[in-house]
Amino acid sequence: MIDRSVAYRALSIQSHMVSGYCGNKAAVFPLQILGFDVDVLNTVQFSNHTGYPSWTGNRLADTDVQELFDGLEKNGLIDDYTHILTGYIGNYAILDTIKRFVLKLKSVNPNLIYVCDPVMGDWGRLYVAPEIVPLYRNILQVANVVTPNQFEAEILADIKIDSLVTAKEAAKKLHFLGVSNVIITTLKVPFKDVPSEIRLPTATDESLYCLTSQTDPQTGSPRQHLIVFPTYRGYFSGTGDMFTALVVARWQEELKKSSPSLAAATKLVVMSVNAVTRRTWENQVKHVKKLTNGEVEYLDGKPSTPALVRCCELQMVQSKLEIEKPEMVGETAIKMTQL
Repeated sequence: MIDRSVAYRALSIQSHMVSGYCGNKAAVFPLQILGFDVDVLNTVQFSNHTGYPSWTGNRLADTDVQELFDGLEKNGLIDDYTHILTGYIGNYAILDTIKRFVLKLKSVNPNLIYVCDPVMGDWGRLYVAPEIVPLYRNILQVANVVTPNQFEAEILADIKIDSLVTAKEAAKKLHFLGVSNVIITTLKVPFKDVPSEIRLPTATDESLYCLTSQTDPQTGSPRQHLIVFPTYRGYFSGTGDMFTALVVARWQEELKKSSPSLAAATKLVVMSVNAVTRRTWENQVKHVKKLTNGEVEYLDGKPSTPALVRCCELQMVQSKLEIEKPEMVGETAIKMTQL
């Protein structure tokens, strides 16, 4: 469990939505439940996330972000940070500004933990400026944990992931670029590649997995694990942001042990995220049938109306127990094996 006698203060830098759970809205609540004070820097403020048909709002410039950093520093407010979390940034100048600030914070506190979610794209589509990719490669030297999805791992490592072997190689390449702990959060590999002892009965070639890779401090070799979990047919937004926030807390929990295990920390994260996803899916099924007069049972792909998107928002508050104590209420079908 998180040691609540220790004061942890995290700075979470990413997007913000007035309505719904995405970006900081999906990250702050889980961290607070697990005992973290959270300072929030919103690089984007939108009315709602971009899964809706429309949205309004604005973005900060790099000078705005630097001004906020300067204000924190002037008042002596940067000395207490124990953790930094970054999610979607999307702007090269802001990301570079953040990198310089993280380096400054690490000079103040060499034990500061930086968990970086290199949000750049998904399933073959890059939705940030291409020049951000090499900057993230450089940031890997500063980060303690990085949480790319499969596509992001591919472009950072410059390796096409089409098997478990290439997934492991991609993680090793990220280690080579400077980061000791890698979690590929959503990984699709052929069913035949999955070790038989953790295969789920319902799994197919389209199933998703999570791969962890941790550099052994003694040997320098990576310890790699594969985690399997059930998936649900529906539309979900913000799960990645919640995932990375939970990594901050669960990895800190592991660091109190003599031999911290990234895989053990990640399994708890997967249990929580999967439980929230299941609760969200159950809510979707109930409301989608009502909103479509029974014509649609499950959502496939992006919903077409604001009402449908809204019923897909993460059931975050309702899942407080699943976030706090996943080992008590988490999905028993979640399994893990060392590769």
